[in-house]
Amino acid sequence: MAIRNKNLNLIPILQALLKEESVARAAEVVGLSQPAMSGALARLRETLNDPLLVRSGRSMLLTPKAQAIAKQIDVLCSQIDVLFQPDVFDPATADASFRVATPDYLAFRLARRLVPMLAELAPGIRMQFVDVPGELPAWMDAGNIDLAVCGDFGFWPDLLRQVAFRERYVATVACDHPLASRREVSSDELLGYPSPNLVFDPGLTRSHPVRNWITGLRCLDYVSQVTTMSQFIAILLALEPPSVARTPASLVELLIPKLPLRLLEISDEDASFDTCLFWSAITDQSISHRWLRETVCRALSDLADEGHFDHAW
Repeated sequence: MAIRNKNLNLIPILQALLKEESVARAAEVVGLSQPAMSGALARLRETLNDPLLVRSGRSMLLTPKAQAIAKQIDVLCSQIDVLFQPDVFDPATADASFRVATPDYLAFRLARRLVPMLAELAPGIRMQFVDVPGELPAWMDAGNIDLAVCGDFGFWPDLLRQVAFRERYVATVACDHPLASRREVSSDELLGYPSPNLVFDPGLTRSHPVRNWITGLRCLDYVSQVTTMSQFIAILLALEPPSVARTPASLVELLIPKLPLRLLEISDEDASFDTCLFWSAITDQSISHRWLRETVCRALSDLADEGHFDHAW
């Protein structure tokens, strides 16, 4: 008979009867009156087709069937208790892996903060950074990606999101570039210099070698003869004039003290957008995923405006 046709409320009553071997003591354990416990025993006898407890003098003894299922019922009740326990996640002792989809420049910023942070606070947790796939929701629903951190261009309206910081694209040139003395440059002027185009979607095929998402930003959606999926390649090429790189300001500002580069604002368009955390509703209430989101937020906190993050953890 299907389990849905069984009265599962009888399970803890059966456990008490088999442990106590007494209707009166079992009634006290589960908080029933003695007549109610006697009625429950009668229903259990009918369901299991066995008397379970038989009187012998002043005592009651377990039948062979009752003895056989006594250990099973203890294991079953223990498993049910675990099932209804609240989630517990201690980063200091957890052994877990998370996969985060993000562009290479954000992986760099995250890694430089997370490496010492995890080593100190969560030594058993591992994080893997991967490219952001166009089919991000499907990857998340399948459990292949836990979190994404990237620009919000309206590609995944069904995913949950949280703004991390406001990013903007700029032009990056070498210190000896003809534009190096400028503070800003127009989009049309940039077209006069060689510049690699950034490909956002790594899903490449021979028949369609460049699948570029349309972001709505002119500085990102233009098409060039040379494409790359790495912001770092673009910046390294910009070290050799007359090349120009269109790059995130958050990356260039980090590298300028280390490399002979200049940052130029793009004067004739708003090249800014929200960088967000994206995740599936499936993992929204998971305590470990809440920790993951909060930890990533902390790693990006130097880029965030005050109030962007909810430090509820």
